[in-house]
Amino acid sequence: MMRVLFLSSVFPQPHDPTRGIYCLKLLEALSRDHEVKVISPWSWTWGLRSAIRGGGMGVDLQVERARLDTRYPCYYYPPGLLKDLHGWLMWISSQAALRRMLTDFSPECILSYWAHPDGEAALRAARSIGVPMALIIGGSEVLLMTQQPACRRRFLGVLRAADALLPVSRDLKLKTEALGISPDKVHVVYQGVDRELFSPGSQAESRRRLGLAVKGKVLLWVGRMVPVKGLDFLLQACSILRARDIDFRLYLVGDGPQRKPLEAQAASLGLAGFVVFAGAQQNERLPDWYRAADLTVLPSRSEGIPNVLRESLACGTPFVASRVGGIPEIAHLELNRLVPPEDAGQLAEALHECLSAPLPCTASDSASARSHDDAATDMATLLGHLGRGRARAECRPSC
Repeated sequence: MMRVLFLSSVFPQPHDPTRGIYCLKLLEALSRDHEVKVISPWSWTWGLRSAIRGGGMGVDLQVERARLDTRYPCYYYPPGLLKDLHGWLMWISSQAALRRMLTDFSPECILSYWAHPDGEAALRAARSIGVPMALIIGGSEVLLMTQQPACRRRFLGVLRAADALLPVSRDLKLKTEALGISPDKVHVVYQGVDRELFSPGSQAESRRRLGLAVKGKVLLWVGRMVPVKGLDFLLQACSILRARDIDFRLYLVGDGPQRKPLEAQAASLGLAGFVVFAGAQQNERLPDWYRAADLTVLPSRSEGIPNVLRESLACGTPFVASRVGGIPEIAHLELNRLVPPEDAGQLAEALHECLSAPLPCTASDSASARSHDDAATDMATLLGHLGRGRARAECRPSC
């Protein structure tokens, strides 16, 4: 049995229980055979909003979530400013929680998700207690962080100093190595899905449970409303479909900072009644959304291998998605369609084609059929190799 500490904000938060569900499920699976604890820093800005609403700041919370001892230190940082210091500030904000945890828990390694600021905070924590650190690379940070001058140096420093890098696709492995990282420490760990939760079922019954019309074409998008997800192009594509008098409903399941601008864009394009902002949903309700849909759509500008598409396939629903990142690794082209990113015209064509001639779908791809237990087994093997090795001496992440 290993003792693993997960340190990252990409985890269900007090203010955002749907955040980082993949990490929660992976750690829950890992905890069946190993001792796993979590430190998940949460933004002071959310605490302030809670205080304004009369809920108190909620600083340094400790809860048990899915059998995982989880501590939520309040993360203090200047939003939008001094981004190169955010990793150090996350580490400073997490130190007290780490000290308390170390009174009865001695981790053999630290695992993190998202390189900056989370990975830097985890790296500093690992070096402070003399254990190795592994970083899950989930997607767009490999592309986006290297394009941001304020974060690039810190980001690359974390990649170079981490003991192991765990991208979730072959594409991300190649992109990581292209940054000058030794291939010897880059290992692909494909994500899994909850195979008991995400499985095929009756479209009509799912629509009834969700309160949707049983008849009619349904498009589905699931995720966080941020620029990289390309929702502005999806709305443009929907406008093209409506100009052709194609009847459909697009349900946007999720929330995020772009919601209000997207609502305004949908209204300006005359999509009222055709695009529904359904808000964030509990993970347990997502299978019905996938089963209710004729197509899942993911027009992202950048991705790893998004779990949204794995879950959709597991529920028997094909997808139309951007040809980016590791998505081609799970896309059987006789079942799904890939289009260039940021091209509303081609996206509209693919949606029209698939709505006119529905695609068959089976979750037969080996990567998409993986369970969280499969991913946890691979993760444990890699972390075990790290734990048996000698932790590096004090090494600052050239940050």
